[in-house]
Amino acid sequence: MLRSADSLVLLMKQQIDTLVAQDAYLQEFLTWASQKSRSIPIHSKDATVRAFYLALSRTPHIASHFALASSLDQGMFLDAALDDLLIECAIDGSQDFAHIHACGEAMSNILGIVLDVGLHKSLQQLSDQLPNSGQSQQRFELWSQTNYSAWAQQVNKTVINYRNINHQWQFSSEQEQVLQRYYDANQLLLDCLHSNCEVTAAIRQEIEATLLLPIKELEDREWQ
Repeated sequence: MLRSADSLVLLMKQQIDTLVAQDAYLQEFLTWASQKSRSIPIHSKDATVRAFYLALSRTPHIASHFALASSLDQGMFLDAALDDLLIECAIDGSQDFAHIHACGEAMSNILGIVLDVGLHKSLQQLSDQLPNSGQSQQRFELWSQTNYSAWAQQVNKTVINYRNINHQWQFSSEQEQVLQRYYDANQLLLDCLHSNCEVTAAIRQEIEATLLLPIKELEDREWQ
């Protein structure tokens, strides 16, 4: 209803950023997401990519966590597929034939969309280590007992090395609540910007460009 909402939305943005400003661990989390977003060679807005990876790193994966990320690219689809594979590999008691076969199928699907030669080679080598369905149950169980744990750890290590995802972020219940308030507040701010409020193009672009950034990067931008 304001003739100009620039000051109001800027104040909202500042208040939202303070929600997580004093928590060093959450700032580390936001810094990782920012670094990851810059590694994606796409034309999407960095804030969209940051939103995706922040959501991807939280468990459980629920739709509301991905609300801020409105568009995806091949790179993020690959990361989502790899993340799902790692979650499946980490399930307790997952050494049975059906589950390992499912892991192999997931690995094959992932290999079909990997563009990075080094990652493709590493994943192919890991895929080749899986026992095939034609082996006897005894040999299959022996491989599962002696090799599965190390194999799953190597998959995890490979994904972290090439894609910089699946870091085991451990948030306290209080931090989870803070993060949810932070997400909800950012969503509210975006809803305001996408409404009929009067906000200049420069302010709109600045807010969208700085969504979900850690405090240090916000401060560095002020000096540029």
